[in-house]
Amino acid sequence: MKTFKSTLLILLTVHASNIMAQTKFAVSAGISPAFYYTNDDYYDQSSSSDFKAGFCAGVNLHITMGKHFAFEPGVSFVQKGGIETDNSMNNHLKSTLTLNYIEVPLDFIYSRRNRFYFGIGPSLDFAMSGKVKISGDVIPENHDIKFGSGSEDDLKSFDAGVNLLAGFHFKNGLFVATNINTGFINLSNDNSTKFYNAYWSIKLGYTFGSK
Repeated sequence: MKTFKSTLLILLTVHASNIMAQTKFAVSAGISPAFYYTNDDYYDQSSSSDFKAGFCAGVNLHITMGKHFAFEPGVSFVQKGGIETDNSMNNHLKSTLTLNYIEVPLDFIYSRRNRFYFGIGPSLDFAMSGKVKISGDVIPENHDIKFGSGSEDDLKSFDAGVNLLAGFHFKNGLFVATNINTGFINLSNDNSTKFYNAYWSIKLGYTFGSK
């Protein structure tokens, strides 16, 4: 029995060592232009905001799963939101929505020669804070966004989406990457209105332990 336990412990240790040897750690930061789109069921209308510039930064693990495949879980800070303008009735109004999220991407990667790579995977988003700024031909106003599922809350706090990404790894460990992310959870608490987030990003990063 002792021999079996010792053998099992050795095998588990070797397996864990192999996983660690095939795992790399990366950091990245960049810009995240974002927009949102809405559907109004009552008036049967849909619309989307203009892009709003944002910031994103995060860390991720690169876990090799074969010659060309890898799994990349991560944690990122992502700014989402959008801009809407209203020039009707000789008035100029601008509404800027900023939404700050902690995002957990779970991407599956395909690469050739560990240089060019493509990926897809789900993402889980947790709202941290938000603000809407009203400007133009009115007295400027700022309002905090209330997250929750109640009738008095502005938006739901949890979002989930689909992530598409592509990038290129340099031999010195640097990499450039871009991704498109669109949410598929309706964040509105109004039964007659739907609200969805979307963004794309361009990032520069560094992979530790890269060869």
